Amino acid sequence: MPRLTHDRQSGLLRGTGAFLADLEFDDVLEVAFVRSPVPYARITSIDLGTADGFTGADLAGEIEPLVIVGHGLGDSQWQPLPADRVRFVGEPVALVWAADRYHAEDLADQADVDYEPLPDGTPLHEGIPDGVFYRASQENGDVDDAFARAYRVYEETFSTSRVSAMPMECRGVVASWEDDRLTVWTSTQIPDIVRLVVAKSLGLAERAVRVVVPDVGGGFGLKAHVFPEEVAVAAAARKLGRTVRWVEDRRENLIASAHAHETTIKLRVAVSEEGRFLAVDQETVHDAGAYSIYPHSPISETITCASAVFGPYDLEGFRYVAQGVASNRCPAGVHRGVGALAAVHATERMVDLIARDLDLDQFEIRYRNRIPELPGRSASGSRIDSGDYASLLELLRERGEYDRLCEVRDAARAEGRLVGVGIGLFNEGSGVCAADYANRGMESIPGYDASRVVVKDDGRIEIRTSAAEAGQGHAETYRQIAAQELGVSLDVIDVLEGDTDLCPPGTGTFASRGAVGVFESLVQALRAVKKLDVEPGADETRTVDQQHVVAQCAALAVVEVDPVSYLPSVTAMTIVHDCGVVIKEDLVNGQVQGGAANGIGCVLMEAHAYDEGRQIVTSSLVDYLLPLATDVPEVSIVHYESPSPVNTLGSKGCGEVGTIAPHGAVANAVVDAVRPLGIAPTRLPYRPEDLLPAAGRGLR
Repeated sequence: MPRLTHDRQSGLLRGTGAFLADLEFDDVLEVAFVRSPVPYARITSIDLGTADGFTGADLAGEIEPLVIVGHGLGDSQWQPLPADRVRFVGEPVALVWAADRYHAEDLADQADVDYEPLPDGTPLHEGIPDGVFYRASQENGDVDDAFARAYRVYEETFSTSRVSAMPMECRGVVASWEDDRLTVWTSTQIPDIVRLVVAKSLGLAERAVRVVVPDVGGGFGLKAHVFPEEVAVAAAARKLGRTVRWVEDRRENLIASAHAHETTIKLRVAVSEEGRFLAVDQETVHDAGAYSIYPHSPISETITCASAVFGPYDLEGFRYVAQGVASNRCPAGVHRGVGALAAVHATERMVDLIARDLDLDQFEIRYRNRIPELPGRSASGSRIDSGDYASLLELLRERGEYDRLCEVRDAARAEGRLVGVGIGLFNEGSGVCAADYANRGMESIPGYDASRVVVKDDGRIEIRTSAAEAGQGHAETYRQIAAQELGVSLDVIDVLEGDTDLCPPGTGTFASRGAVGVFESLVQALRAVKKLDVEPGADETRTVDQQHVVAQCAALAVVEVDPVSYLPSVTAMTIVHDCGVVIKEDLVNGQVQGGAANGIGCVLMEAHAYDEGRQIVTSSLVDYLLPLATDVPEVSIVHYESPSPVNTLGSKGCGEVGTIAPHGAVANAVVDAVRPLGIAPTRLPYRPEDLLPAAGRGLR
């Protein structure tokens, strides 16, 4: 049975948590996957030798592919175990099992699979012969007229790297078939969507599938997808009538889980003589990898990025053409700051480029061009529910000690040191609703959230939500809200999440929706119970399709680049953050600080690489670099509260802003540091080899 999670955080700190690999089952079969060593080929034969296992051919007729349908989205299918062809290195083609994982891995290594390489130019999917999963375009205002009137037009191309989410706990799933019912324990952020997809893929009614989420050691968006391994393990459990488990290792996680963010933005900006932004014209291309990943598809990164460019700035015209393209690489999905990272990097680097050309201060150009009043709309037409960009910038300048830091930078430069100061301004939507997902063509995501409040016979109060805890501190926050709403002690409140049999259905946990839809549904359910005087037997469920809200942030960073190794390091960072009304400050601060570590890694070191043969060369942590504790300064966090008018508590999401902030502030600080050398990198990450002066590059 699932565990009540009122003490989940303290349990994890004491080492008494129960992650998926910790769950104990009788007579469980351990699974290992046979994975493709080639990027694109026809499977001609699979010989598992003495191993017990299944191939795609063995499961033909018993398992359906993962398919996403949406307007603008090309037709493609993802077979959990392909029987005909593979499309990226690491794709699973068979599973084998044994009594222990070590034996299962040995058996998987012994499998003999013949591949016939497919020639270059062969379409990756018949339904997308041109290799484009998704296309979108938009134009607001008279863009061409604005460019014709411009004092200057600035053009540059900016790119973000391909990265992994890297939770401490990799993926994993256990499935058990008993009494014509399937129970799936999985490390996921989206239990209800997993249930829907597993049931559909196996031809089962949803009520015949139960999904349970144990303790989750981090998700960061990676676990907000339904993966072929989850479906394949479930199919094996049903076919065998046994309990079957697969736990991912780090190499599998790096090469075959989901990548994210690899996006290139070709940006043109029309500017007046006074330094006012007139119009933006962009071409955005996102490398979505080999498959349309469920449920987000290539739409999420592509459209979120394109529409977020110059998000906080007032424009007369705005135009984009955006594409999510296919490649023989690991499928790309959502990861903390989806779309916004590439948009903020391109936007804030371009803003600094313009400021320096026009000899304007970093703060002045942003203050001059901000959206002047909120509520309002961004240039792409997205509604911004509340906020005040002027106040954010003023607070950042004061609390970040910008003027003093610039003096310190100038003094350091006089000594020959490479020190830079950078800032960034941005916004980020959270809690996307059903209508917004439908408008994007992402009908596979419900967009609603739900909470159930039950008063037990002994007077204890039980909260059940549609969300799934992955380290954010849900239970602690829900208990605080419930205690405030009902006037009861924290000690009588229990929280249960991540069980599709016991919890109300909903979207899950991603896009920082907890502080939006989940909070709103919880408050509504609590107030309904309060009307019944919190009597035993009271049982109220509320489901909300909450209008999404927008959090804002202004960030400042100081970077020093070593003059010998050209290794950049972040020495100071201040984030002024508007997440509406702060419900639990210590947890919000933890989200922002942790997010900053994630973002600094993406800006300075994290990047997947493939060679000319489309083999991934970053398959271990020797090659895929992550920030250490010494690479991340203590972030000074300042809260500016502009309550959202669209929900009861006035709160907004806070889980992604810390990650997005470095893509403006740290990136600009790096460029400021190496400006005396004439270096201005535009492709993330900004590693030492990208910061070498031209003469040094010639010596390599």
